[in-house]
Amino acid sequence: MWKENSLYVGFFLALREIKRTSFWTTALIIFVMMMTFFNMNLVGGVLLGIAHGVIGSYKQYYSGDIIITPATDKSNIEDTNTIVEVIKSIPTFQSLTVRYTAPALVEYGYQNKLKPTDLSESADATLTGIDPQAENNVTNLSKAIVAGSYLSPSDVDEVLVGASLIKKYASLRGSVTTLGAKILRTPDIGSKIRITVDGAQKEVFIKGIVSTQGTNIDTRIFMNSTAMRELIGNTNLDSGEIAVKLLPTASEEQAKAYLENNLKNNKDILIQTAKDALPGGVSDVINTFTILGNVVGGIALIVGAVTIFIVIFVNAVTRRKYIGILKGIGISALAIEFSYILQAIFYAFSGIVIASILIQWLFVPYFALHPISYPIANGSLAITSSDLLFHGGLLLITSLLSGFIPAWLVTRQNTLDAILGR
Repeated sequence: MWKENSLYVGFFLALREIKRTSFWTTALIIFVMMMTFFNMNLVGGVLLGIAHGVIGSYKQYYSGDIIITPATDKSNIEDTNTIVEVIKSIPTFQSLTVRYTAPALVEYGYQNKLKPTDLSESADATLTGIDPQAENNVTNLSKAIVAGSYLSPSDVDEVLVGASLIKKYASLRGSVTTLGAKILRTPDIGSKIRITVDGAQKEVFIKGIVSTQGTNIDTRIFMNSTAMRELIGNTNLDSGEIAVKLLPTASEEQAKAYLENNLKNNKDILIQTAKDALPGGVSDVINTFTILGNVVGGIALIVGAVTIFIVIFVNAVTRRKYIGILKGIGISALAIEFSYILQAIFYAFSGIVIASILIQWLFVPYFALHPISYPIANGSLAITSSDLLFHGGLLLITSLLSGFIPAWLVTRQNTLDAILGR
């Protein structure tokens, strides 16, 4: 009963103190807590948004949910047709695309060479043969066209060129060009280029430019698979990659396990989920962004704790005489400490609520509609309700401790000394 009375009195004292505090002082403290909560979420959210953008771009335009490639000692996926039939038996299968790949040299302006030794514009690329319809079903590649148009099944003499291979488009949408790589300087839509693969050559026209902000796609040339297989002399239908799209609610890990179980005798292929297939450098960047987000959030938490501690401590120290009088008339130290804890929680909770509303109803929708363009991906704001609840809980607990400690230090002082100001 004594504790219940102390808590009630503490609540009354806290309410009275908040009402008597200047409106601008209260607003300033809440603003500081709001900015603290912003720092805990926004910086990490932006960094994680970039990471999610990288994964999303890689998954959307290249790997799908599952990507199958040859083992390291193989150049092609042997017996592709059998593997395709197994893929189609996955319970959550939706669509797939079979790609034929080969390293190629692409040239422009070769017609104008006066001597065989003259150099034309050239670049190294990965020639990729696709079924345009199947590819688009899996990766929506047509949405990555930034100039020209997408391939149709009848386009045997036209290609799509990655933005990183042509100077005019290399910086468009942040397309990444490998340092030191050769690049075509002057061709554009409709230009004739020559593709060379293992000595075999074919002249084609540029129909579209592909830009996805990923080097694995933006350094490729896409051609109809029938035309490419004819160029490279592929008669056995062995492919270079198979990308698989699953139903929206499907588990990538379960689908991967299904394929590994049904293709366990095939040691010549590598089955990976989109996340597994990320290049090592990209994975390192994502992990670094995650760590940086946590570090910035931790620093913001410390700043918030220090802010609350200083506010409560200054308030308690300047009101030592008042606290001494309260103790002198019988108010327990528990009630006084509880009142300061409630004040700290009030400031923190108010800042958290205001910041959460702005994040959920303003910032997240805005960045979803207007993503930030980075050289490696489009970044949104990766903040979920669970993130807000977790960080809000941390800030409230920290504020509780920051409010209790200074109040506890002041209430431990001798009552008479407090009243007399000694």
